[in-house]
Amino acid sequence: MKKIVLVALLILSFTVKSQDTIRVKMTPNEGYKWLMLYKINGAKQQYISKATIENNEFKLPVSKGNATGMYRLYYDMENGGYFDFIYNQESISVSFNPNLPEQTAEFKKSEENKLLQSYFNSILKKQAKIDSVQIAYFDAVDKKPLQKMYVDGLKELNSMQEYFENKTEGKFANYIIKATKKYNNPKIVETVESYLKTLKTHFFDTIDFSSKVLLNSSIFVDKVIEYVFYINSSEDRKTEKKLRERSINDAMSIIGENNEVKAEILSSLIYAYAGQEELGAVDFLKNGYYNQLPEELKDAKFISNIDRMLSVALGRVAPEITWAKDGKTKKLSEHEGVENYIITFWSTTCSHCLEEIPDLYKVTKDNENLKVIAVALEVDKFGFEYHTEKMDKWIHILGLNKWKNEIAKRYEVNVTPSYFVLDKDKKIIAKPEELAELLELLSKE
Repeated sequence: MKKIVLVALLILSFTVKSQDTIRVKMTPNEGYKWLMLYKINGAKQQYISKATIENNEFKLPVSKGNATGMYRLYYDMENGGYFDFIYNQESISVSFNPNLPEQTAEFKKSEENKLLQSYFNSILKKQAKIDSVQIAYFDAVDKKPLQKMYVDGLKELNSMQEYFENKTEGKFANYIIKATKKYNNPKIVETVESYLKTLKTHFFDTIDFSSKVLLNSSIFVDKVIEYVFYINSSEDRKTEKKLRERSINDAMSIIGENNEVKAEILSSLIYAYAGQEELGAVDFLKNGYYNQLPEELKDAKFISNIDRMLSVALGRVAPEITWAKDGKTKKLSEHEGVENYIITFWSTTCSHCLEEIPDLYKVTKDNENLKVIAVALEVDKFGFEYHTEKMDKWIHILGLNKWKNEIAKRYEVNVTPSYFVLDKDKKIIAKPEELAELLELLSKE
């Protein structure tokens, strides 16, 4: 019996020692009751553990078998609320304000995270000072004092960089510190054009896309996103489109044949452009690069989700809608004779809808160049006929199963009322969020 107890104690002792704990406090908490921990693998994330709040603190267990790298704490997935940190086989205690996690984070336990945080806080201030001197130089009359300020500032910055690289030698943070180092010209640059050219030429100098260690972080994705969206931008849409396509070509060329990294970066770029409903950019990425990846690196589910996201993007032909009339099946795609269409999703149980829909009907009922298709999302048919019989100049469709209704799913509708404005070719030309915005568009017709 004593042997059994001894073995049990040894197993318990081993289990406790083989785990670390991530302790998290959010101040103010603002009602967050759970945390989910993921390990970052480029654009992908691997679920690790979850925790609910207890005594105003979250405790997340992490097995020491988990690889060293960047990890992400989600506390508000719906609104993109998360906090990133390094896990390197040590317990961690951190507190932060969920509204400004990166700026307010305070690590009470974790030497590596303290070092990395100290590095960014220090280096960014020095870098901002050098950048301000460089910008001031372009318009300065007396340039000599700024030249000296730049050289002195660069010397301080390089010394600081060297200090943190030496301090983190052998740690995961060292890879992050070296990879995020910004290139600075040895001497102050004379013109804006030369400065931008230098910035682009040396942007990827410090990052090694073949690094297996950096795969356990978001550095590759972050670096390319910054290059595409921030370094290559323009107020002119056509110019910006060309710049960004060229920047994507540059990044893909630098990454080379490392298809695993390329797949992660392309997925992030596609998702970013899809969120902006940039159809041309998504097609450019898919046709030019993503479709050329080895089959094992393609994610059919991801692409399917992207296609669904963009099915109701501006410029797309609206998804098909069918309805019955006089014993025949009618289709949106086959409807003709008007210049514009409005598709509205509403519900007889939605108070906003019952206020807005009658107002919209008054404005549109006598417009012969406009046809309104009103899809009522309901759990049952009661009330549908009562509310629609007075709006006989619209096409009315009863959409049962509410949010699970096939038309609602096709149009990615999750709130009522929702409005879509189409041209005569059934292409989506506007998605006003408010009735006032829709009425303003109609007044310009």
